Amino acid sequence: MLSSTDTSTRIPAVRFLRSRRAAGGIGALALVGLGVAHTATNAVGFATDPDASWPLFLIFGVGVSILLGAIAVVAWRFSRHGGGRIRRVAIAVVGFLCCLMAINVLRVHPEIVLSPAGPGPWTLVGGPALLTAAILPLRRKDDRVRS
Repeated sequence: MLSSTDTSTRIPAVRFLRSRRAAGGIGALALVGLGVAHTATNAVGFATDPDASWPLFLIFGVGVSILLGAIAVVAWRFSRHGGGRIRRVAIAVVGFLCCLMAINVLRVHPEIVLSPAGPGPWTLVGGPALLTAAILPLRRKDDRVRS
């Protein structure tokens, strides 16, 4: 007869949803791609325009790309480690704005949807991915600790 005096309780490790991690990663990579495309396109426009101003280029060309990179880092960390309600709402808002931009690109300039230098492919993929990462739950149902 086996008897055990071990009364410790095993708490299961917290496992994040793989689909949430994948969606957050895809959304973050799409935001980085959008930032790179935005910087490259604005740099070419800045170089070809003789009346271009440095402050406008730095604010609206490079600044927007840095902001997209920061949001990509937040989305990546949120999908991997979780976060508060503010991060979830921010990612959902950015995902919604990317979806609106994708709809606008499809409506106005459908020929640039597949061009990597434009916002088309980045917003078509990134918007739904970020919305999915914001909507999916943090953990699986069976991994929650019951008290």
